[in-house]
Amino acid sequence: MADPAFGPVLILGGYGSVGSRTARALRQLHPELPLVIAGRDVAKAQALAAELGHASTEPLDLDRDDLGLPADLKPAVVLMAVRDLSLRTQSWAAAQGAAYIALSDGVFEVGPAIAGFIRQPEAAPVVLLGHSMGAVPALAALHAAGEFERIDAIEVGLVFDPADPLGAASQQDMDRIGAIGPAPLVKSEGLWRWISAPQTQRSFTGVDGRTHQGATVGLVDVFSLSASKAGSVRVDFAEGQTASTLRGEKPSHEVIIEIAGKRRDGRQGRFRWELVDPDGYAALSAKGIAVVIEGLFGLAGKERPTAGLHLPETLVETGHLMRRLAGFGIVLREV
Repeated sequence: MADPAFGPVLILGGYGSVGSRTARALRQLHPELPLVIAGRDVAKAQALAAELGHASTEPLDLDRDDLGLPADLKPAVVLMAVRDLSLRTQSWAAAQGAAYIALSDGVFEVGPAIAGFIRQPEAAPVVLLGHSMGAVPALAALHAAGEFERIDAIEVGLVFDPADPLGAASQQDMDRIGAIGPAPLVKSEGLWRWISAPQTQRSFTGVDGRTHQGATVGLVDVFSLSASKAGSVRVDFAEGQTASTLRGEKPSHEVIIEIAGKRRDGRQGRFRWELVDPDGYAALSAKGIAVVIEGLFGLAGKERPTAGLHLPETLVETGHLMRRLAGFGIVLREV
């Protein structure tokens, strides 16, 4: 990807937990893709840029309309790996004609980003990516759903290992959603519903057969999962030791996908898939984000967008994601 038409990718807050991993995943996939790491800590940004190669750094000031960035910086993609309540970053990206990826927004928080897009719908693509794990669970579920003639329900369970702590920004996002968010949104029997306890609680089985007690969270995953036309969709988070930790290995991240319905080969019932990233939640998130960025360049099995409001499934062909994950050593396994 040396063609200058494909870059650069500007990562705001790029030296954080998810941002730095995303930069590394992009570098692994595209060794010559130009990257710009921007943040308040210049030393951290420079250290990451030196590690990556084909990367530069810029200071970042979220209190300024120009973000403190040089006027001649013209990125192709702006990835938000830091929280910006002013949305100056979205306005700045639109002014540069750069695609904008909004991470971190829960279901109840997407309104400002959508309003910003409505005011400038032809400026550049805007991607709502407030999904769990960079949308890997949602896209993997949609990939599995492609085998079905009729889908009654999709339920996704995520197991967070306490030994795999959230990065500072991710922890702040989860704390915010838990503190100020409304009841989580799910689709139930064909209807969108805001649910409360005990409906928010669900137990599911991890990869080693142990039961985890999960609870649904108001993330944007449900919007993407509804593309399957399933009557019911939900995503539940659970905290507990993963199978890898119990084996004395480093903590992993487990994704459990269960689909009820009728498959194209005539089988009916409830079917299960497992996906495990041995490097943990942040690494899986970074891989998903990197593939979505590929989608903005038209390199993920679908046409390169020039504008529009997007969810990841409009940019990424799920088979492409599966191939990319396989390249990272991660396989979606039916069990």
